[in-house]
Amino acid sequence: MSPENPSKKPQSGEAEDKSRFVRLSVNLSPDIARTFKGLIDRKGLSITEGIRRAITIWGFVEEQIAQGNDLAVIESDGKPRKILIL
Repeated sequence: MSPENPSKKPQSGEAEDKSRFVRLSVNLSPDIARTFKGLIDRKGLSITEGIRRAITIWGFVEEQIAQGNDLAVIESDGKPRKILIL
């Protein structure tokens, strides 16, 4: 059954609840696509999960910057290195 019309059953191949997902189409340069493919392959992720993680990290970074926080990477010698996001 569909949420809009409880008596209407989904057609063959139609999702029960379409509102759970949004289908997107993205155009990437070959270099960015290669980088992305390498990252998801290294972690064994699907394209969808790779995009989810990238957006989650981007959101976190933007939130921290909006709060006036700095971002840093801790180098292997234990020293922090400030990251500047332009």
